[in-house]
Amino acid sequence: MSHIASLRLTDFRSYPSLDIALTGAPVVLFGPNGAGKTNLLEAVSFLSPGRGLRRAKMDDLARRGGDKVAAAWGINASIGETRVSVGQVPEYPKRRIVRLDGKNATGPQLAQLLTLMWLTPAQDRLFTGPASDRRKFMDRFSLVHAPSHGLASLRYEKARSERNRLLSDGITDRGWYDALEADMATQGAHVAQARAITVTRLIEEIENRAAAKADDIFPKAIVALEGEAEEQFQSGLPFEDVEDFIKSSLAAERTADQRAGRTLKGVHKSDLRVLHAEKNMPAEDCSTGEQKALLIGLTLAHARAQSDKAPILLLDEVAAHLDIDRRAALIEELIALGTQVFMTGTDASLFEAFKGRAQMLEVRGGTVSET
Repeated sequence: MSHIASLRLTDFRSYPSLDIALTGAPVVLFGPNGAGKTNLLEAVSFLSPGRGLRRAKMDDLARRGGDKVAAAWGINASIGETRVSVGQVPEYPKRRIVRLDGKNATGPQLAQLLTLMWLTPAQDRLFTGPASDRRKFMDRFSLVHAPSHGLASLRYEKARSERNRLLSDGITDRGWYDALEADMATQGAHVAQARAITVTRLIEEIENRAAAKADDIFPKAIVALEGEAEEQFQSGLPFEDVEDFIKSSLAAERTADQRAGRTLKGVHKSDLRVLHAEKNMPAEDCSTGEQKALLIGLTLAHARAQSDKAPILLLDEVAAHLDIDRRAALIEELIALGTQVFMTGTDASLFEAFKGRAQMLEVRGGTVSET
């Protein structure tokens, strides 16, 4: 199992420098609020494609001291035999660079090396918040099945942005639209296919666990995708047919889109729907505690479904919201996954159920010490 064996930070958030060795066992980061626990998780999250668990701007990550801002931040890690370096480009502070063993690398290459999943307090409103939040949640899961999923999403959004500019400017040239819609159709089909595969695997894992009558303390979820392209993949249509469907739909919607000045339909409007199975109740109508339990259950199910890839989990302040029985059950689930896990909390006592099976790190004022 690949795991993060060492982590070194330079001028990242609250850390002027940090160098820690990790054993591969679950990692518990405990300490008072504001100590830098989430900053450390965020650094780990940059070992995967994207903008990290806070979706921060690159030039907001450098350490600040008074009126001074560090020239650039850097994150270095060893994963198996591979050295990973992620950092800000000093001459272009809004950009970052990724290197694997000293050579420039792409996001998909990084995704092939390491699978990362996370839960943060900001996701507590996932089911009641905008659909865009659920798409991001689903797309993070989808990177497991398609490392190039993030790149396909970016290319789709670029083509959509250019098409929206034509629509808002009142451009009617058919040739421009044909070219952009062909690109949107190809990239959109890739996005929809990855989502469909992800949700199908998630549903299979949930149903298999229910059939095995596993003693699960987290509620069973019924999961469904809302999106025409995704639903076509789930019905068994081949890639080319879905691609043609997206292309013809965009062409058919041009008049309506021109009136609106934007693209009204597509994979950028898809949604993820979750139902509390036992109560037959939409997740958004459940209590806050039930929503949190559903969210944890979905994350664990996804991790189990990808056990061959040993996904690394980042769980920020999750234990504090659970009673003692659910905390113990969660910890046993994490141990059973056999993968590396990072958890944060204000008090070490929240993690007593690990019973010596975790690496305990106390975080205070930008320093980390092992206990």
